Amino acid sequence: MGLPELTFSLKKAADNVAARVSSGIVAMILRDAKANGLHTINRESDIPSELGVANVAAVKRAMMGYIAKPAVIYLSVIGVDTPIATGFQALAVHSYDYLVGPTDISTEDAKSLSDLVKAQRLKRYVGKAVLPNVEADNEGIVNFVSTGIKVGGDTFTPAQYAGRIAGILAGTPAECSATYASLEEVTGVDTVENPDAAVDAGKLFLIDDGRRVKLSRAVTSKTTVGQTEPEMLKKIKLVAALDLIRYYAIATVEDDYLGKCPNTYDNKCILLVGFSDFFASLAAQQVIKDGNYGAELDADAIREFLVKQATDAGNTTEVTRLKKLSDEELRKEDTGSHVFLYLYGRVLDAMEDFHITLEAK
Repeated sequence: MGLPELTFSLKKAADNVAARVSSGIVAMILRDAKANGLHTINRESDIPSELGVANVAAVKRAMMGYIAKPAVIYLSVIGVDTPIATGFQALAVHSYDYLVGPTDISTEDAKSLSDLVKAQRLKRYVGKAVLPNVEADNEGIVNFVSTGIKVGGDTFTPAQYAGRIAGILAGTPAECSATYASLEEVTGVDTVENPDAAVDAGKLFLIDDGRRVKLSRAVTSKTTVGQTEPEMLKKIKLVAALDLIRYYAIATVEDDYLGKCPNTYDNKCILLVGFSDFFASLAAQQVIKDGNYGAELDADAIREFLVKQATDAGNTTEVTRLKKLSDEELRKEDTGSHVFLYLYGRVLDAMEDFHITLEAK
């Protein structure tokens, strides 16, 4: 495939990001004596009829969504005594945005699922798990803690309602946030003491404000931000967008560029144009901030790579030459099969904080 076609593929990738940010995908692991295996749920009629009543209800809650509904639900049904890892591994054939465990998930299994998600996110995985009472301190884990969730005459635990929360997050459009999303069916919930402290501790919960029950500020369980990490990792919406941008950008390059084009400076420049168009399309669809994005060859990374090669070869003359080159000169150097890109952009946040002054005269 030539580079002009790659540019077209990156434009399509940008459209995929925008569409999926607005209508995400939910994956569920359920335990049941029947219907074991992997199922794709596009509509209620796709739910396996042999599933237990509670499990059918859990899938239906996840399908409710928010402003939009989840694009699809991938359902991994495992036996009562099957390890939770088996259900997780079965879902590896799919890409999805939010994952929930069984409605009766144990503390041990919740911790195991959290560890599995964190390990996979070090690779290409973009899933984020909504788990009950798991203080993971990780952007890939949403710690849902509400208890006493009342719907009609029934009361639900956080594990039982995690699927509903995942559906809300998946159904939040790119230009919106799940913060204060209303759950019309919920009539009551246990009060969380000191809500502000709970949010700071990376907890997601429900609030009864006397008029309706709604979601708290939509935060991940991330509480410790490293020196090289952005604060945005604390917000579910921003992490979701960042995950998808990275996923589709890398996947498109691997599918349509890797091994298919000579690694010349001119071809690298065409690749940069493709990424500029990729970001421009995301900005037009309000996923990232307009005018605050770009793509360039990473001069620092190129310098480090070439200097190390020359040093390992014992070529001190080449080391000296490389260190004297300007950034622009370095970008034109031959890097063999390696391409060093620096991509940047700012994901748009939604309006969450309002400060209103009312003056009476």
